[in-house]
Amino acid sequence: MLLQEQIYAAWRGRWILSLVSFDVKGAYNGVCKERLIQRLRARGIPEDLLRWIEAFCSDRTATIQINGQTSEMRSLPQAGLPQGSPLSPILFLFFNADLVQQRIDCYGGAIAFVDDFTAWVTGPTAESNRDGIKGIIKKALDWERRSGATFETEKTAIIHFTRKAYKSDSEPFAIRGQLVHPKTQVKVLGMIMDAGLKYKEHISRAATKGLKAAMELQRLRGLTPRTARQLFAATVAPVVDYASNVWMHACRYRRASPINRVQRIGANAIVGTFLTVATSVAEAEAHIASAHERFWRRAIKMWTDLHTLPTTNPLRSSTSRIRKFRRYNRSPFYEVAVALNEIPMEELETINPFTLAPWVERVQTIVDEGDSSGTTQADLGWA
Repeated sequence: MLLQEQIYAAWRGRWILSLVSFDVKGAYNGVCKERLIQRLRARGIPEDLLRWIEAFCSDRTATIQINGQTSEMRSLPQAGLPQGSPLSPILFLFFNADLVQQRIDCYGGAIAFVDDFTAWVTGPTAESNRDGIKGIIKKALDWERRSGATFETEKTAIIHFTRKAYKSDSEPFAIRGQLVHPKTQVKVLGMIMDAGLKYKEHISRAATKGLKAAMELQRLRGLTPRTARQLFAATVAPVVDYASNVWMHACRYRRASPINRVQRIGANAIVGTFLTVATSVAEAEAHIASAHERFWRRAIKMWTDLHTLPTTNPLRSSTSRIRKFRRYNRSPFYEVAVALNEIPMEELETINPFTLAPWVERVQTIVDEGDSSGTTQADLGWA
C-alpha cells in the first residue's frame, strides 16, 4: 500500500517511479554472527543482551531424520539465525537496518521484509532515474560485501512504473557483470505489480489459486454446510483476498469473472448449488459474503488500523494529505478515504509500540537494606 501511494504521488507530479527489488539468498542462514553483534552494539544494545544473543547463535547442531532413521549430530559452525524462532525476524531487522533505513519522501525510499529488499527513486523519465537506480545497486552490493550475504541475481528485478510508454526505458543495468533488463511486472511481497498498476496478472493468479482451493473443498464428502462454510472462510477466501487492499479497485467488470467463479464453486461445495446459477444467488444460498464485501471489510479494517498508528508512520502521515489530491491520478487509498469519510477517525486511540520510550526516565525505587523481603527493582518490573 505504501509503495502504491508513492507511485500515484509520482504520477500526480507527472513523474515516474523506478524500482529495484533484491532477494537475499538464505536470509536467516546467511547471517554472520560477528557482523550481527557488531551492528547491535553500534545501535546501543546493552552488553548483557549481546552476550545472550551471541550464545543464542553459537554451538548449534543439527540431525537429519528420514523414515525413522536419524543421522549423527553434527555441529553447524556458520548456522546464522534459527529458523522458526520468534527472535530471528527481530535480529534480522537489525542486521539489514543499514541497508533499509532511509527517509521515504517524494524523491525515493525503501522497504524490506525479511529477505525481500525494495528501493525506488522518482524523476521525470526513466532515463533521469538511471543514476538513482545505479546508486541503489551500488549501496546494496556494498552492504552485501560487508555483511557476507548474497543477493540472487536471478530474482533481482527492475521496473519503471508509468502509463506512458515514451517515458519508460528498456536499457539494462549491470549487476555483478550480468545485465538486468527492466521488466513490465515485478513481484513485491507476494504482489505482482505491473507498470501501469492494472493488476491483471495478479488477479488471474489469485483466482487460479482460489479455484484450486475451492475444487479441493468440493472433493470432500459428508461435510455439513456449517463445516464447509468454515473451511471456505479458512482455506479459500484468504488465498483470493491476499493484499486485496492494493488491487481491489482493479477487480471490476470482466476482471471479476474469475473471482466470481471461485465464489460459485465454493457455494456449490457448501450447499450443492448449480454451477450455472447467478453468483449473487449462489452466495446467498451458501450464506457467504461476496468477494466485493470481503474486500471492503478488509479496506475498512485497514483504514481504521491506520488511524491507530503513530503519526511517524509513513502511511498514517499520508492520511492527513489525502484531501489535497487533485481530480486525476487518485489512488485507491483515496477512494477508500472518500467512502469512509463519515467515520469519526479522530476519536480512535493511537497505539504506540511501547509503554515508555527508551530515553524516558524510569521510576526510581529505593529498598531499605534492612528490608527482609528481598524485593528488588527486577521483582517490581521497573528494572
